[in-house]
Amino acid sequence: MHPIILQLGSFKIYSYSLMVLIAFCAGTLYAWLEAKRLKENPEHALDLAVLVFIFSFIGGRLAHCIVNWRIYLADPLRIFKIWEGGLVYYGGYLASALVCYIYIKRSHLNLGRWADILAPTAMTTLFFGRIGCFLNGCCYGSPAPDWFPFKVKYPLSVIPLHLAGVALHPTPIYESLLTGLIALGLILYRKRKKYEGELFWLMMVLYPVVRFFLEYLRADPRGVVPGLNLSTSQFLGILIFIPSLLCLIIGYRRKVRQDALQ
Repeated sequence: MHPIILQLGSFKIYSYSLMVLIAFCAGTLYAWLEAKRLKENPEHALDLAVLVFIFSFIGGRLAHCIVNWRIYLADPLRIFKIWEGGLVYYGGYLASALVCYIYIKRSHLNLGRWADILAPTAMTTLFFGRIGCFLNGCCYGSPAPDWFPFKVKYPLSVIPLHLAGVALHPTPIYESLLTGLIALGLILYRKRKKYEGELFWLMMVLYPVVRFFLEYLRADPRGVVPGLNLSTSQFLGILIFIPSLLCLIIGYRRKVRQDALQ
């Protein structure tokens, strides 16, 4: 792991912070270019990018602190040490999605179109963000079998004692690759979408599935829903997946009816 990517004297550049910055820039660039392609005002992309950057941090950190409340109750100042990692994606997503919805509605923009702009943006930022998780040493996986070709040993400073020296699944890399594929798929499909908002609902269906199964390979503390034997992210993923799938199907059916009337 390389939590500190560069150090000059007392000045340090943390890998996690650097990758978050790269993720923000990459996502903003895509949203800007896609808005221009669709002949939308790209200035809105910048406004939304700033809002997402702020509220994804607030929501993600808040959710992480709630899930791991015992750690932060013992050391409250640790809440502000974001360079150590500790952002729950769903928390950041829900917070930023809400603020984006409010901005788009107040600006009288096409909600479905802008949701489609933001969908590949979200997956692109997650692609880079998870690389930051890997370099930081957080979100580590469970022990990998001997025959499995992809595994990594984490330093004792970031894992529990019982996992010291054990080859683990590099789950942040798995998620980075899979969300990168989702982003690429959405971008390639965007010119053939059937209706405004389709890309957004596709993302909302695909990502929870990816995250649900990846959770079984993770070993870091991330909360458990009592009585369901599911992690917090798995439970939230189910709550997001079911209505998103319904909205995706409803959108297709509505499009079919519209085409039939023409």
